[in-house]
Amino acid sequence: MEQHLNNPKATSPAEYKHAIQCALKSIDKDLDRDNLDGGSTVTLALIDTKQNLLVHANLGDSHAFFADHEPQSPQSLSPSSPTRGDFNSCSGQVNWHVDCLSVEHAPDSPLERRRIEDAGGEVNYRSGIARIGGVSMSRALGDLDYKKPRVNRLAGHDLSDLIGVETGLAPGKKATHDLVSNKADFAVRMLHGQSLLLLASDGVGDAGAAEEVTRLAVDRWEQGKDAKEIAEELTSREGKMKGADNCTVVVVVLDTESKRRRSVDSGRRSFDVSGLDGSRRRRRSSITSLKEWIMDR
Repeated sequence: MEQHLNNPKATSPAEYKHAIQCALKSIDKDLDRDNLDGGSTVTLALIDTKQNLLVHANLGDSHAFFADHEPQSPQSLSPSSPTRGDFNSCSGQVNWHVDCLSVEHAPDSPLERRRIEDAGGEVNYRSGIARIGGVSMSRALGDLDYKKPRVNRLAGHDLSDLIGVETGLAPGKKATHDLVSNKADFAVRMLHGQSLLLLASDGVGDAGAAEEVTRLAVDRWEQGKDAKEIAEELTSREGKMKGADNCTVVVVVLDTESKRRRSVDSGRRSFDVSGLDGSRRRRRSSITSLKEWIMDR
């Protein structure tokens, strides 16, 4: 992504979005060059601590939820937000606002179906669920057989005797655009006070289940658990569900005003990150504050 930033020291949300999108396209080019199969959903968050800015991007059905508890929570800089709700944490101290940042890219959603059909593709239900050819995601990295130029290599051929061959194309059509797109959906948030970000694979369930997991993460944070403990509990909990799928959870607790109750520093900003592997790190808003933190110890 850094290769696509003109001025990393003073970057606007629009410039960050452009760099992220260029990076996603570059990855697809690398996958094509190396002739790699398969595909992957994406959910990523860029956090600019100097501007108190969060930029999220996603492809497919991995999730991202953002929770904060400002009295007047900052509104999204995006045109719309899929879901937003308020709830009281178990501690009863504050109201947290939970926002879904990600958009699920299913082939049979109205916007995605229209995009696919306009590009020359079709949505099929031969397996019982909506698919483009053999894949159930309409946006992803990889899945190059459903992207140009590969998608058109079998266009116009009679494939009726080739069992299991799925091009994703409508009969007699050629693709004018990628059927499985690498164009991300974006969400932008300004950070105020303390907030929590949850990134999760679809192993946690659908968006409703991911929202429930986010609320649970907030409650655990209010009860005194750190990000590492929360991430471990969530992955363990989801892994025990009936029909559990691969589950990865990343929990990020941000504090732009050093209001966190268990802060280990006296600096201006910090954030606590933990993922499935249990790794944990704290980063400072500047080298100066990092030095001050070390000297204080």
